[in-house]
Amino acid sequence: MDTSTRQNGSAAASTSDEVFRCLADTTRHRLLQLLLSEELNVGQLVTILSQPQSTVSRHLKVLRDSGLVRDRRIGTTVFYQAVTDPRASDDVRGVILEWLRSQPLPAVLEGRLRRALRQRSDGDVSFFERMGQRWDELRCAAFGEGFAWEAFISLLPADWVVADVGCGTGYLLPHLAAHFRRVVAVEPAAAMLECARRRVSEKGLTNVQLHSGNLSELPLENAGCDLVIACLVLHHVPKPPEALAEMQRVLRPGGRLIVIEQHSHENQAFYDTMQDFWWGFDPEELAKTAMAGGFANIRRTELISPATAPREMDAPGLFALTAERK
Repeated sequence: MDTSTRQNGSAAASTSDEVFRCLADTTRHRLLQLLLSEELNVGQLVTILSQPQSTVSRHLKVLRDSGLVRDRRIGTTVFYQAVTDPRASDDVRGVILEWLRSQPLPAVLEGRLRRALRQRSDGDVSFFERMGQRWDELRCAAFGEGFAWEAFISLLPADWVVADVGCGTGYLLPHLAAHFRRVVAVEPAAAMLECARRRVSEKGLTNVQLHSGNLSELPLENAGCDLVIACLVLHHVPKPPEALAEMQRVLRPGGRLIVIEQHSHENQAFYDTMQDFWWGFDPEELAKTAMAGGFANIRRTELISPATAPREMDAPGLFALTAERK
């Protein structure tokens, strides 16, 4: 027998001896059996085994030092789980652990384990029951409001060229620049365009090009864009059909259009505050205008219905139209 064979044999014997020594103690035996079936924390193990915390912690340390148990921390709580390696199923350690996993727990321990797991589940549910009214607020405070939108945009091809026409202060530009190869933005108002320039500079957006221009005469090349976005701009445009025709011109064949617009309304105060040109649009009429302008596969999506629009400014509802260039 060569040296390496003797060393491997000695290591295997040592490992199996360690497993046998750990299992020789009834508490460690039960601990390992429980942790082969579930991930549990010390408090749960204390309750299930009906043993002092110091005793449970001491035995967990032995199991962890032997490599039979691992732990992970979630906040201030440490959870324990048995270490199983599928590759070790043929060695003594693997056989012993598989045998132990197959052995039924005593009925008393099984009952306590199920109760502990139910309490954990009920605790999770009760948290969401308590926080239901504040959950959106908490989630937005933690992650912001745009993370879901950013996840959805990742479904679109990253090599697209995207035009944001009537970009205003550039609110959408950081989100678009983070995903798409190139972004071109057009804005007629000098003050708005300056705000967009500052935002692009402050965010270090190197793949964004800003242009001064109006929607009825876009300063963009023919068929150079894969997607055109017009977010709440058509109601500021004197001739929406001309603007839609320009959007069709700058899109490649099969390119996509998304228009977000206000529903028709009669709110004079809102109209005056926003300095609108049009009192919103009827979605069906706008869809017909888009179809006449060279778009197909037009779909309407309700974003905020007029009946549920926020009342702070008595704003109109919003809808979206998506379409493809023929």
